[in-house]
Amino acid sequence: MKKYIILLISLYLITKISAQYYPEIKNGGSIHSVPEAEKFEAWQQSYKIVTEIMNGVEKKDSLNPTLEKLARLVNLYRHAGVSKDNIDLNVMIHFTATPIILTDEAYKKKYGVPNPNTALINELADFGVKFYVCGQSVYKRNLVKEPRNVHIKVILSAIYGITTLQMRGYAFLP
Repeated sequence: MKKYIILLISLYLITKISAQYYPEIKNGGSIHSVPEAEKFEAWQQSYKIVTEIMNGVEKKDSLNPTLEKLARLVNLYRHAGVSKDNIDLNVMIHFTATPIILTDEAYKKKYGVPNPNTALINELADFGVKFYVCGQSVYKRNLVKEPRNVHIKVILSAIYGITTLQMRGYAFLP
């Protein structure tokens, strides 16, 4: 009986320690608490980040993995104690990832399924993440007249957006 209780307690602790959770963004980006992690005194620091979503997915009913990474970034920073106001994240969408900008209806018309990225884009945007789509990619992919997610603004080009923000002190996150 004693061995059984020890086994149950051990399993509970292993599950508790390794459990994934979502401190801020709930539609993606699960993280693990890492109690033994070295602590940085950076929770009061402001983070100015620019990144890109460049690659699309083969299965059109799949969430773009870079969106998942961005949700994880937000969740990690919030878990580390960085305030929402100190996270300034700008995302440039371009190249084969461009179709993630479409509304559910437009995406379904084009690919036969609702846009699997909509919920996560909306949640990240509600958090304060700014999304931009490369105008060059919109035109090259004939998406000019297609309805877009209201949280995504068109800019001249992703290259222009990334380099402009870098010149303004934003760190580029590949």
